Amino acid sequence: MNAKRAAAPAHQTKRVGGLDGVRALCALGVAAVHTSFAAGVMGAYTAKPGNPALADLLAGMRPLALGPFFVLSGMLLYRPFARWSLGAGERPKIGPFLAKRAARLWPAYILLSLVCVFLLNFQAVHSVWYVLRPILMLQVYDYTWIAGMDPAWTVPAEMQYYLALPLLALLMHWLARGTDDPVRKVRRMSVPLVLITAGSAVWTWYIHRPQMGIYPNEYWWPLGVGGAFALGMGMALLHVLAELRPDRKPALYRVAANHPLLFWIGAAAVYAFNCTQPFGRPGYGDYEGVGLALTQYFLLLVFSYLMVMPLSIPGAKSRVVDAIVANPVSRYLGRISYGIYLWHFAIMYFWFQTGSVFGTQPGLMNQLRGTIGFPELMTAVLVGSILAATASHYLIERPIVNAVGRWAARRNGTTQTAVTTRDAYTVAGPR
Repeated sequence: MNAKRAAAPAHQTKRVGGLDGVRALCALGVAAVHTSFAAGVMGAYTAKPGNPALADLLAGMRPLALGPFFVLSGMLLYRPFARWSLGAGERPKIGPFLAKRAARLWPAYILLSLVCVFLLNFQAVHSVWYVLRPILMLQVYDYTWIAGMDPAWTVPAEMQYYLALPLLALLMHWLARGTDDPVRKVRRMSVPLVLITAGSAVWTWYIHRPQMGIYPNEYWWPLGVGGAFALGMGMALLHVLAELRPDRKPALYRVAANHPLLFWIGAAAVYAFNCTQPFGRPGYGDYEGVGLALTQYFLLLVFSYLMVMPLSIPGAKSRVVDAIVANPVSRYLGRISYGIYLWHFAIMYFWFQTGSVFGTQPGLMNQLRGTIGFPELMTAVLVGSILAATASHYLIERPIVNAVGRWAARRNGTTQTAVTTRDAYTVAGPR
């Protein structure tokens, strides 16, 4: 640890560079996985891997790269509610909370929806409902395929957990009544989180049974990611408990603070194990298989905890970890990572020149796979998604988030004169 750097307060609201870097790594990892499939590198079902060694490495990222997004949301968004329940802060106001979450998630998503519907899928528009369905984030329930929005099912999942979080926080606050001991409070408050994690595991088993088929509509429902969100909320409880008892911090908190690099080595080991695709086929991106799905569900939770926990502790430093996630490039890409996540799949359709704007029906990726080399497609996806994400960030997302943040500050009765981008974007990044 670097003793020259003073530890930031545990209740800091400023943007944490290391967490930005994690978002960047995960967004790029997701983009690489999808690009590798479209380029014929990673196999799926009857299609064999085009490059077995690279396919193994990329298949290992699926679905681990998604986990930290949900864990970060659960941890950062629930922490003010955890402070309220543990007597360390005031009750957050629900109106400003929901307004800020909608401002952070919705505008960029609406822009993507409109571009994909009218430029790539215009020939499929048969009613107003076809346009409104993705804007209202309801296409995941009957899985209406909209070219370019293929991976965007995670955004409705995130939004619905935003809506559920205040109710869940109220339930956990009620469970914490009757004792002044913060440790007992945390134990009681953890019960719903354990139930959510177990319930998500059961849901994962249910949708991956052979009789559900390769792509069951229910796969895209938010129930499958509840465990990651609950894990983040549990980490928030650890953080607040460490604030309240600085001389008796939880053991998991102390170990992460003192050995951040050890945690990342553990995350690398989990990733390496997932590259073997236990109960599955190495180098393939298959979705089916109960054994593989349940194993990856729990690996995702372990991987996300090991990646995120040490970076979220004020004062925890590692030169190696900082070099990876806290450098200027990683921090910038993390800042626009939500846009990278949103746009990378649409960029592939534009690069393939398939869709209404090109006078054709948008082709399925399994029809287009292998028609272009991975280096060329990955370069196009990176350049295109970074440019689109940058424009979206500075022209749409940041102005709206800052405006809503200033309104929320006035509603909360604070005396701050402005809400800066760093403050308002504490939980920025793809979800």
